[in-house]
Amino acid sequence: MKKLWVFLKASAQLVALYALCSWLITVGFGPGGLYPEAFATAGVLKLALYIFFMTHITITAMSLGFHRMHTHKGVVFHPVIDALMQVWLWATTSMSKLDWVSVHVYHHATSDTPNDPHSPVQKGLARVFFLGVADYSAAKSHPEVLKIRRKLPANRLEKFIAENVFVGPIVLGSLLMVAFGPTWGLILMTSTFLISPIFAVGGVNALAHFVGYRNHVTTDNSRNLGFVFILNWMICGELDHNNHHGHPTSCSFRHKPWEFDIGYAYIKLLSWVGLARIKHVYKMPRSRVAGPSAMLGPDSQPTPGLV
Repeated sequence: MKKLWVFLKASAQLVALYALCSWLITVGFGPGGLYPEAFATAGVLKLALYIFFMTHITITAMSLGFHRMHTHKGVVFHPVIDALMQVWLWATTSMSKLDWVSVHVYHHATSDTPNDPHSPVQKGLARVFFLGVADYSAAKSHPEVLKIRRKLPANRLEKFIAENVFVGPIVLGSLLMVAFGPTWGLILMTSTFLISPIFAVGGVNALAHFVGYRNHVTTDNSRNLGFVFILNWMICGELDHNNHHGHPTSCSFRHKPWEFDIGYAYIKLLSWVGLARIKHVYKMPRSRVAGPSAMLGPDSQPTPGLV
């Protein structure tokens, strides 16, 4: 009952804030904001393109920054690049490094066991795909996750973001409403905030622990789905998930010649101009090839091996 009350109270505050901002923007700039013609024609197509590229940028920042650098230490980015990615994720997802990394470390320690915060093997595909974000939020207050969180280093910016997670989304939402008006601003804002629940939690943690092929023997049900190329490009190579779980510290998720990891391509580009330092890259031996039985779904039993 207490959680329901907190949710209802927060929802009422957001509705009131939106109503106030809508009125102020309409009075100050008109119902279409600063750029009323931006979505006047081909609005649906422009919205689709916005979601497509915003998804790629947001999940790329999450994959390179939170995932490959701060969680698994496979790469180190220049502090300015790291700060830009963290501020972007703060604005578009309300996530902080401390929350994301601590939950993800716990996920790897408990992957596809009953304690895993978002395992489709344990909770079902539909639950993780549609409600995985709620499980992620609940996991942040788990005692073991908090224990991990307390050990994580944090600079001033990271502490500020962790203590003010909703400031970023409010600022971004306000800017979108000023630019495009209350109606399109709300549509763009909602689309932006749904990126992480759908593509990160749903796309990776649900689908890539449910079906696909395996290059590595692991104790979980991680799978590779990188052959769904457009989706894998959108989410920065994260669908080759068995490769990642087989060798978590590698900052490249490409372990076969036919696989492609756009995230590692970005890392290489940044390393060439001195903005990234690569620490760990796994190169799979040619003799290690997954057999036909690797194309199994969640009913197959994960076999013990690398973690």
